[in-house]
Amino acid sequence: MRPSCYLNAVEIGDGNSLLYNGFSMCIDILPTEIATRLVASSEGGALSFLTPAEREHLAKRGHLTRKTVKGEREAIGKLARAIAERDLDRNRQPDIGRILTFILTYKCNLSCTYCFQSRVRKASHLPSMSEAFVEGFFDKHLDSLFPNAAKDRLRFILFGGEPMLPGNRLTIERILRYAKEHGIVVSTTTNGVMLPRMLDLIGAARGKINSVQVTLDGGRRFHDENRVTRSGAPTFEKTVRALSHVVSAGARAIVRIHLHPGRLEAARVLIEYLEREKILGHDSVEVYFAPVHAFHAGELSSSDSDVFSALFQHVALIQKKPPIQNFDFLEQMMNVRTIENWSQPRYCAVSTGLHYAVDPLGDIYECLEEAGFKDRRVGTLAGGELEFFELRDIYRKRYLENMPECLQCSIALFCGGGCISRTRTHGGSAVKNFCLQNKLFVAQTLRSCYLVQQVEQAEKRAASSIH
Repeated sequence: MRPSCYLNAVEIGDGNSLLYNGFSMCIDILPTEIATRLVASSEGGALSFLTPAEREHLAKRGHLTRKTVKGEREAIGKLARAIAERDLDRNRQPDIGRILTFILTYKCNLSCTYCFQSRVRKASHLPSMSEAFVEGFFDKHLDSLFPNAAKDRLRFILFGGEPMLPGNRLTIERILRYAKEHGIVVSTTTNGVMLPRMLDLIGAARGKINSVQVTLDGGRRFHDENRVTRSGAPTFEKTVRALSHVVSAGARAIVRIHLHPGRLEAARVLIEYLEREKILGHDSVEVYFAPVHAFHAGELSSSDSDVFSALFQHVALIQKKPPIQNFDFLEQMMNVRTIENWSQPRYCAVSTGLHYAVDPLGDIYECLEEAGFKDRRVGTLAGGELEFFELRDIYRKRYLENMPECLQCSIALFCGGGCISRTRTHGGSAVKNFCLQNKLFVAQTLRSCYLVQQVEQAEKRAASSIH
């Protein structure tokens, strides 16, 4: 008997930790000292610090195993294959949600210091998406892209460049008319600067843009160093004002906060501002963190690590939701009754066939960060008919059984291999892992889920005692 290779632990306070298993997917509360010793001794060692009853319980949960290291890794490979096959069957069902992103334009009114589309934008001849293109797409190609999909299970995303440029209005209105006819939810990702000119298109009603995401880089000073107009003007005030407009229109506002390694203090300043202005914690606002540049937990200084952890938990407790998107499914993991229905998480929708993005040229992409780079197209409509390329089949091989490095990782089934775009841009293949800060994010997400759950239970107890 030895501890599983897939053990992880994160402290939750009062001398306790969550011990979570990346193979059995079971989560238990243990004294931090014991959890730490179990994780540290996964290669073997005496278990004399455990009582017989504790060993029996941990074995039932999969935290202790009689499998060899090799045997355990072979077993998780078989599990990964079974989950991939199950998901493939599930994804063919018409009632499964699917996402179509319209890349309305590659043009943008900002000149951010780190923009991943800057190379694409230099090709200034690229057109914006026309109303006629959208009309033809709905008539001829949508059903081919998502065969047998229920229309009311579709979601449209308006993306760019900057999708809310005034020149895109007619195209957006055509998309919204179609969405209204078929009960499709529409969202957009925008810098917010031009949003006041499009407020009549925003709202909770059918046929409106129901959700708007904007990005803030940090407090006013830091944000205005990184996100400026093409003439160099600041944008912080206009972005924050856009949030107010979205909420007033009855739509949902999502704030993406960029994390800059080594500059996490800027995120702290921003959180304080959002809390002071009562944006953070508003019922119609969701805040989440996203790293601008990849970093690993070990690369953070101890002070940055403390700042990140404190910010993550602070935001989670205020909005009662972890400030993360790629791992938001982990909220379900805190309830063991859902474990049998849990399905393979992937870092994103790439390789699932559940998301495609179409640009003004009729090129089809699976990853938004790859849009505009023609060698990363998975298909095209340019010839008048939908044609898929080999890259789509290559992407579909991206599951854990084909990623041996991932099968050795203690959070493999939580992570799904990391960002495929970062892998390719760093010279790796489609089945190469790219870990980023995933271990750190998984740990903090599970911790915040537990802490939020504890607060909610305490509030229920308090409310019941009053009555």
